[in-house]
Amino acid sequence: MGRMARDKWVKMKLLLILIVGLMFIPHVTHAGVLENADLDDYRYETFWPGGAPLAAGVIYSQSVQGDFCVEGCILKLSTTGQTITMQPDDYIVINEGVMKRKND
Repeated sequence: MGRMARDKWVKMKLLLILIVGLMFIPHVTHAGVLENADLDDYRYETFWPGGAPLAAGVIYSQSVQGDFCVEGCILKLSTTGQTITMQPDDYIVINEGVMKRKND
């Protein structure tokens, strides 16, 4: 393999690495956090912004779930019926059965 062919091969590899790396940048986003400051467990449901069901689960007492609603969602506490629209980088705290943004 000649020097020009080798240089071309190296440039192609670097370009491929750059393209693959750029594909992952949109996935390196902030993800929401859900914290339960209470001693009670809470069942929750999440919905897409249009209202279609997304997921359901339980957040246990005095726990934190990261990577929550990565693309944003509507979060509903099944026990209380309270809902909140969660953006991908929101930090939501449940305190005394009430959800609110940590900075509010």
